Amino acid sequence: MKKLLFIALLFIPSIAYSQTECPVDRVCLTREQAQVALENVDKVKALEAYVKTLETAQNDYKAEIAKIRIEYAEKVGENTILKQNEVANRALITVLLQNVKKKRNALITIL
Repeated sequence: MKKLLFIALLFIPSIAYSQTECPVDRVCLTREQAQVALENVDKVKALEAYVKTLETAQNDYKAEIAKIRIEYAEKVGENTILKQNEVANRALITVLLQNVKKKRNALITIL
């Protein structure tokens, strides 16, 4: 009985010392919570890489759109210039046609 009591007294401090609560300066997680946290970290890293890829693609897209807008403006400007030149050319042709004397054929004049 003394031996049993002695053994019991030896194990009581170790049982009382076993932690049931987390220390103040630590965070305690269960195994399942730790696994979920690790999975979430992997997902966050993958999403960050995906967002970075999307931002790069979006910046490339914006640069391409700006380039296309510049080319479109150049073509519209060229078209406007050509239309203005066409109007000027028609006016010049009209003036030149009015100033040209008609050639008369001698045979037609006699008749």
